[in-house]
Amino acid sequence: MLLFFVTLGMEKQKCTHCSSNCTKKNGSTHYGKQNYFCHACGRQFVDGGQDWFIGDEKKKIIKNLLKERLSLEGISRSCGVSITWLYNFIDEEYKQSPDDLNVVITPIEEEEYLAARFDEEIERLKKKSQIKASDTQK
Repeated sequence: MLLFFVTLGMEKQKCTHCSSNCTKKNGSTHYGKQNYFCHACGRQFVDGGQDWFIGDEKKKIIKNLLKERLSLEGISRSCGVSITWLYNFIDEEYKQSPDDLNVVITPIEEEEYLAARFDEEIERLKKKSQIKASDTQK
C-alpha cells in the first residue's frame, strides 16, 4: 500500500522581509489569520499582511521634522508612524551622533569671570545707595 502525501497548501511561506523559505507556522493573530516565524531573520509576519517598513524617504522627512522641533505626537500623526517607532528612531539617531555633538566649549577664566561679576555688584550697590540717599533727602 502506497501513501501519497498531497502537498497542496503545504508550500513554505516566504518571509516578507528577507524572502527566505525558512519559515514555520507560529499560531494565529487575534483576527484569525495565520502567523508565521522566519528562522533566517527572526521576524514574525502574517500571510497577506501589510508591510510596515518605513522607507528612506520617509525617514529623511521625519529627520527634518525633528529638526523643526515639532511635537512627537504631531510628527507621528502626520507621517503615519507609531509613537513607539518614532521613539526608537530617535534613540537610534542619538546613538549614531558623536558624543561631543561637534560643540567646542571654551573654558571661562575664573578670575576674569569673578572680577566682572564683582564689578557689576559694586555698581549695583552704588546705585542702590544713591537712590536711598536721594529718597532720605526728600
